[in-house]
Amino acid sequence: MSQLSEIKCPVCGKWCEWTCKIDEKCPNCDTLLDPGRFHYAEERRMNAERDKKNSELFLKDTNDPILLMIKQFILWLRWTTFYGVSVIVFIVAIMIVLYGLAMI
Repeated sequence: MSQLSEIKCPVCGKWCEWTCKIDEKCPNCDTLLDPGRFHYAEERRMNAERDKKNSELFLKDTNDPILLMIKQFILWLRWTTFYGVSVIVFIVAIMIVLYGLAMI
């Protein structure tokens, strides 16, 4: 269930029903009701896409097989390190809780 509100069109000045969607257009003049928010969202999407494609660790089909294996190993090492540190922090937290309960 979407909530309806009203917004004044920045071009024609008429009030329109608005469901707060980014790409919603005025039914009278067919322009964006919130162009600033739409352009900001588009810019963020394009920047994220560009950053992903320009990433050094992004696996591309055009990569050399040796380079692809190195990138896969680095990604594996990165995630293994992340999960390893997470497990260590979790174990330390459990030990602190158990030590605190033992001291009561």
